Amino acid sequence: MGEVIDKLWRRINENSQRYLGVLNDLLSFPSVSATGEGMDIAGDRVRETLESVGLRSEVYIDHGGYPVVWGELREERHGTLLIYNHYDVQPPDPLDRWTSPPFTPQIRDGRVFARGACDNKGNLAARICALDLLMEVFGEIPLNIKFLVEGEEEIGSPNLKTFVEKHKENLSADACLWEMGGSSPSGRPIIYLGVKGILYLELHAREKRPDLHSSWGAIVRNPALELAHLIASLREKSGRVPVQGFYDDVEEPDDDTLSLLEELREAESEIRAVAGEDGLMTDKPIKDLLNDLLLHPCINICGLHSGYTGQGSKTVLPSSAFAKIDVRLVPRMRPEKVLETLRRHVEKETGGRVTIKPVDMGYPAARTSPREPVVELVTRTAEAAFNSKPLIYPSAAGSGPMYLITDYLKIPCVAAGIGDHLSNIHAPDESISVENYLRGVLHMALIIINFVPFYRSGVAPYL
Repeated sequence: MGEVIDKLWRRINENSQRYLGVLNDLLSFPSVSATGEGMDIAGDRVRETLESVGLRSEVYIDHGGYPVVWGELREERHGTLLIYNHYDVQPPDPLDRWTSPPFTPQIRDGRVFARGACDNKGNLAARICALDLLMEVFGEIPLNIKFLVEGEEEIGSPNLKTFVEKHKENLSADACLWEMGGSSPSGRPIIYLGVKGILYLELHAREKRPDLHSSWGAIVRNPALELAHLIASLREKSGRVPVQGFYDDVEEPDDDTLSLLEELREAESEIRAVAGEDGLMTDKPIKDLLNDLLLHPCINICGLHSGYTGQGSKTVLPSSAFAKIDVRLVPRMRPEKVLETLRRHVEKETGGRVTIKPVDMGYPAARTSPREPVVELVTRTAEAAFNSKPLIYPSAAGSGPMYLITDYLKIPCVAAGIGDHLSNIHAPDESISVENYLRGVLHMALIIINFVPFYRSGVAPYL
């Protein structure tokens, strides 16, 4: 480590209990957007935390939905960083699978366990504590900072677009740091340059009759079979979507983006572990698997239901069937157009016997070029903070409303964070490593103090 990094790291360890206390405070109240639990006080609690490190903070409710918390430190510097986080969390169910209560944080074996520890209050707390650290060590923050902390990410951010449109003039920045990220099983920090978009739909097949004895299945239409045939037409065994027009707007990745895949070969073991033995659809090499996973669209069946699914047997010809599907999108694909493409396909395949219903129109994909200065800055500072060379993913396989930053506000955006393969995001016993949390404080601090000189002169003097 360099002299400045050593000084910061020593002070982080001296202040570790205080910084863990900030995290503990955020984790100690529920903020479940899906059910509303705790959401009446959550925004104010986040505002108080931002104000505790000197940010001017406001709670906005003019966009509809749960509050957006805004924090700003305007130092009249020659650079501005926008930081996006969310304070809402997933429901903690099933409660009986938690070792300790989900909203009573506990430290065990060097990890903090609580709902939201990783997704996303841990990342938010680390970024807030970095400001406290720099004020204590240097007496100033050498960068204009803007925090945008929303309360609806876990339910699809339905009102964030309205907020961004209403407050566009306040959201200008040179770059944005997104809310997610972590480390690989080998301990290398992971940096994402984008996310996929998403569209969530239901397919409904229904006959104008009651359920019948299954013997009628020899001559009477079965909506379960109608739906099964339709679903089979949506994906080939290879994963390709054979729907006319589906790929019309797909933007093929450029050489800079594809070259990043060459450095991600260690992801193969993780992919195979997730898929399980013989769980992958194809035997493609790892680069092609990553290309499919990160850079191409897909259709996934999330759930199916029809007829009798209880114990024992019941010979029935069902009168209805439905399926839930999600569509993961890549840059240039628009949810509205994809919906119409699928609607035409469903009509063609079923003659109107199956209907398609949008449940959540989601949002488009987002991606930042590897050549953007913020990519190199976040990468170099991550390597210094975590003592390991980062893995740069051109996109996450999952989705988020990042397009509002990259496409609407025209701000390059990079995601980095403090999770790891043991974090159990969205599951019982969610957790983060204390070590990763503290190194996340260091990473954020290094981004801030190197930002202006790097953007102005291409140098990072504190690395």
